[in-house]
Amino acid sequence: MRPAFSDPDDLVWQAVGRALGVETFALLAAVPIEALSDAGRAQALARVEQLTAHLAEFKARLTAAIAGPTPTAAQLRRGEFSAHDVCVATNCSVYAADGQISFARDLAERLTATAEAMADGQISERQARHLSEATGHVDVEVAREIEAKVLKFSHRQDLPLFRLSVRRWLAKLDPDFTARATKARTDCIVEHTPGDDGTGTLFIRGPLEITTDISTALDGYATKTKPELGGTTAQRKLAGLREMTESYLACPDCPTRHGRTPTVNVTIDLATLLGLRDGVAEIPGAGAIPASAAAWLLADGAPLRQLIIDPDNGQPLDYGRTTYLVPPALADHLIAKHVTSAGPHSQIDAAGGDIDHNTPYDHGGHTDPVNCTPLDRRWHRAKTHAEWTYTKNPDTGINTWTSPTSLTTQTHPYDYRAGP
Repeated sequence: MRPAFSDPDDLVWQAVGRALGVETFALLAAVPIEALSDAGRAQALARVEQLTAHLAEFKARLTAAIAGPTPTAAQLRRGEFSAHDVCVATNCSVYAADGQISFARDLAERLTATAEAMADGQISERQARHLSEATGHVDVEVAREIEAKVLKFSHRQDLPLFRLSVRRWLAKLDPDFTARATKARTDCIVEHTPGDDGTGTLFIRGPLEITTDISTALDGYATKTKPELGGTTAQRKLAGLREMTESYLACPDCPTRHGRTPTVNVTIDLATLLGLRDGVAEIPGAGAIPASAAAWLLADGAPLRQLIIDPDNGQPLDYGRTTYLVPPALADHLIAKHVTSAGPHSQIDAAGGDIDHNTPYDHGGHTDPVNCTPLDRRWHRAKTHAEWTYTKNPDTGINTWTSPTSLTTQTHPYDYRAGP
């Protein structure tokens, strides 16, 4: 039964005044939340947050006791099965249990001051985990020096500010920072990942001064265009990126390939475009987008090009050319036909590769849709220099590849029937 009391807030204040532990939690658990004042609820929540860190430290000590010290010999490490006990006890996978054990051992052996701060509610479990992961590559002495610096202020920092503090002290105290940073700054990533809901994700990683410049510019664009564009800050930043890319693609200096500037194709069937059926549009090779998005692109001035699809195989209908240099119209057709390189298992954009003459032009080969095929550079070189060959079925467009060791495989043109 709950104890009798006249003012529910009194129990909260008693819990705030006690050391963290079971009695503190019992006091808070006895409080009827609906009877608390706003101030009482806020104080109770703050104390529960500290209790959560206290309990997480206790859980880590239990985990470390189950797992034992970090093994030093590879033989012992391979023979460990403590993760199986932890995974069953905490209802997680054995791989997640490995992570719990690693964190628990780090608190027990290396970041002992962090464990004490957790027990006192001065640092959250999320902060402690970040500190453990961020300092995992440095020597124990350096890790403890960084730990001492960041724990002074962790009690008043949210997670982003705490992460910034850890980064700053790592840069100052890690003797290998310059070497690590120099290597990492060359490992740039600009990667586009299509989603399954009509969206895509653009991930960028590079030198900090460059990513900061980009972020600052987008912040400025979002602020300047707020009265004009409205929407969210993120939507206006994306609009800024789009304006930049469209300006570049429209400039005279934009490079061409196969006589054509870089383009993004969006396909939609006529019935959906006219509103006669409820269909979707598609960016071939990437994914589906709402039909309304394609209609908006047309209303915004995007060029409309008719693409006649063979109903029997879902491919653009062929037409011929007789010149050696692949004209832009033929390149457009071949790229639309294949979408990606026709090399086995290649996902390289067809627009970014070479247009291969299967039978070389100087050996009598024609520049037409049957003899010409888009290949990425590695498969083009394999055909030219490594005795790989392929034959194309003139009716289906299917390429049958044969390796120098007589392995065979097939690649198929893009099937637009599987899209909108």
